[in-house]
Amino acid sequence: MNPTEIYDALSDLTSQPYDASAFPYEFALATDAAKATVDRLRKGATNRSDLSGGVLLSRRFHFAPAGETEQATVDAVLDQLKASTRNKQAKPAILLTTDGTMLAAFHPASGESLHCPLNEMAKHFGFFLPAAGKERYRAVEENPVDVQATGKLARLYDALIRHNPEWKDPSHTHIMNQFMMRLIFCLFSEDVGIFPKDQFSRLVLDYGGKKGEALHTVLQAGFEAMNLPKDERSHLPDWTAPLEYVNGGLFAGDIAIPTFDVTAFRYLKDACALDWKDINPDIFGSMIQSVADTGIRAELGMHYTSVPNIRKVIDPLFLDGLRSDIQKDWDKPAALQKLLHKLGHIHVFDPACGSGNFLVVAYRQLRELEMTLLQRLAALNGNDTMELFSAIPIANFHGIECADFAAETAKLALFIAEYQANALFAERFGRAIAPLPLREAAHIVCGNALRLDWEAVCPPPGDGELVYIIGNPPFLGKQYQNAEQKEDMAITFSGSVKNYKGLDYVAAWFFKTARYIQGRQAEAALVSTNSLCQGQAVNALWPDLLGEALEISFAHTSFKWRNNASHNAAVICIIVGLRNRPEPKTIATPKRLFIGETEHQAQNINAYLLDAPNVYIEKASKSLFGLPEMLFGNMPIDNGHLILSLEEKDQLLQQAPHAEPFIRRFMGSREAINDLERYCLWIEEATLKQAKQIPPIAKHIEAVSLFRQKSKRAETVSLSSHPWRFGYLNVPPSFSHAYLVPSVSSERRPYLPAIRVKSDTISSNLNFVLYDAPEWCFALLVSRLHLAWIAAVCGKLKTDFRYSNTLGWHTFPVPALTEADKEALKQSGRAIMRVRAYYFDKNLAELYDPDKMPADLREAHRANDALLEGLYNKGQPFTNDTQRLEHLFRRYAARVAQSRKKQTVRKKRSTTKKQEG
Repeated sequence: MNPTEIYDALSDLTSQPYDASAFPYEFALATDAAKATVDRLRKGATNRSDLSGGVLLSRRFHFAPAGETEQATVDAVLDQLKASTRNKQAKPAILLTTDGTMLAAFHPASGESLHCPLNEMAKHFGFFLPAAGKERYRAVEENPVDVQATGKLARLYDALIRHNPEWKDPSHTHIMNQFMMRLIFCLFSEDVGIFPKDQFSRLVLDYGGKKGEALHTVLQAGFEAMNLPKDERSHLPDWTAPLEYVNGGLFAGDIAIPTFDVTAFRYLKDACALDWKDINPDIFGSMIQSVADTGIRAELGMHYTSVPNIRKVIDPLFLDGLRSDIQKDWDKPAALQKLLHKLGHIHVFDPACGSGNFLVVAYRQLRELEMTLLQRLAALNGNDTMELFSAIPIANFHGIECADFAAETAKLALFIAEYQANALFAERFGRAIAPLPLREAAHIVCGNALRLDWEAVCPPPGDGELVYIIGNPPFLGKQYQNAEQKEDMAITFSGSVKNYKGLDYVAAWFFKTARYIQGRQAEAALVSTNSLCQGQAVNALWPDLLGEALEISFAHTSFKWRNNASHNAAVICIIVGLRNRPEPKTIATPKRLFIGETEHQAQNINAYLLDAPNVYIEKASKSLFGLPEMLFGNMPIDNGHLILSLEEKDQLLQQAPHAEPFIRRFMGSREAINDLERYCLWIEEATLKQAKQIPPIAKHIEAVSLFRQKSKRAETVSLSSHPWRFGYLNVPPSFSHAYLVPSVSSERRPYLPAIRVKSDTISSNLNFVLYDAPEWCFALLVSRLHLAWIAAVCGKLKTDFRYSNTLGWHTFPVPALTEADKEALKQSGRAIMRVRAYYFDKNLAELYDPDKMPADLREAHRANDALLEGLYNKGQPFTNDTQRLEHLFRRYAARVAQSRKKQTVRKKRSTTKKQEG
């Protein structure tokens, strides 16, 4: 059941006479419990309640009936439900009780309560969605008409498609979408006063026939009339004369109407009965999009871009600046008049606009600022001297959307927003702006934004105009892009960005945005996954994106992009603002860096979203700061024939005890972190003859040889000439110890789970290895400083830390260390090792679980961090990862600049010598 169906089911439930014994089972059915589940519950087989008359369905709800006694009031019974010990195991999403008149309910996850008359239960259906396994949707709880309206329209849409199967054809898609938008306009208009009250509903009911058989021709004539002035309707039926002249493009072009059967007619009448005046356009736009998309119908707008998230984009981009200007010029009429003029020349462009949420919120905020200015000017100049009107047309709002229905919805959502803003204008100033005929509409284009010319959709700004590009484009990592999307990427980046293929789809919007705003009175702010500002994506995209002309004006570092559903799945996102670099000696607006709930004034924001120089971390084959070389682990390329489980190792030694010199412990990242036992055959050429004399080992070698010979890769086939050894070897002839760093590690761990092993252990290619490195290196590997560095410059695999020797270790900035410093770090690393050894029965995954990490191990790491960070930061540890990274980036930038300076000097010397020679 979708939320609308749950609303209807709760309405039906509360319209029936109350029966305390039947109510919980009817509630279960109304909240999408299967009939078989309810039957078992009714028989008591699955009822876990310990209260009199109670019914407890695990994970769903716990109900108990209330009565008239003081001990059985709804409040008293709700307290009993909260105290029930059965809740701990069953974890019901909702606790509820009713006496047939009043209802009380509790949401354990949020701690919120609901008290209302039982017959108003359906109005609060959003509160009960968790009982159906769905997330709560607070915006719907506050304004359920959005979901109700969407549900009615969805049913109407389905009924029309069933009755007019030819309209399923793609050739009818746009026609059907336009028809639905026209219906919504009429339903909204008659409830808010654009049309006379119930004018459209009366047309449907009076002329549509008893079963809707005449609606086809009625709507055809009615919609055609709305596109014509009243003196041009002589060819239309007389009853169309009172209909308003709408124009504005909404009823222009072909008027195609599907035929209605009795079911479709009933759903249209239901929609007419709703009160549409309270529709919220920033919610409704996303919800109405689901009408034509059965794939997302089950959620019906549960996941839409919430207003607070949109404000994170548009406030720092332009609204905060406008508010600041208004405050600064509050007592200056001439300056305020200029600001008013400026508002009317702002264009807002969303090249991935969906159903228009970003554009609607931006429009409403600008209209609110405009009314604030007009009110202040009226107070300063006197009302009689003011010509009060709005100078912000929705024609200044532009969008691109690939889905036709969403594009049409965006136009309608902006119209609704305009009407509501005009109504508020009339309320404040007493001067109404005539709603009809419609003026220019928002410029929303249906098409592929990566193939369209953006300048044709939103013309470049002329004199005095400003363009702001905003939006939340589709993310889509490389592995999720289909063939058409990969071609979109190729078209966008061809000839400009070489290594674009590994980038997320959203990168293409950033690139086209940068090209649009360059050299113009234009700025932008877009949402992205945080992967765009981490790891190799930074080097691949940002040097070409920013070039010498652009800079990052503001940014929100990684945060969870949530909507109005509580506890819903969240994507880790960033917001990046782009603008042209100011001319020399020009005072630029300060750069703003938002980290969580705090804001910092930044000297510069680089592509890693740090207040640090514009540097791009490049792979280095050896350390730039004198650290030991870190190598890639060893890759078997053996189809498993050189690798042994514990059982296989024991079996081999039982068969051939003298095979022990050829067996070593084998560790990949899983083995290192979870202390899992695996082994490998490790045979050197000098001992090959001896190894082959052991039959079980000879069998393994032969199996490797056959596997490699049969491979389709020439490189693997070439390895069959030495089948006794790993395909890729990266280990010195001899070593005493090694430090292993897993290539992938959980983001939840506060430190990297690096481990020290002896020479009897071979690392797989799933680790990076430091062979015989000084002990003080371990203190660096397991520091918070190093974790922060690799999280930023190496990027992540999904959400886990992804390590890289060339990006993470060889670039890791280290200050000049004295021998005393190295000794102190060595002892600090040993202290961590000693605490680990104390917990010998726990593996690294257990020790570094942030919820279970032993206090003494955490303290050993804190001491290590304080010691190390003191060497970097004049004796003081850093307070957070942002400070750590900003410091590390400055060190890296200084070293790169120093290296380039030396290269320049060497080149000059070389050139001089050649000239002298």
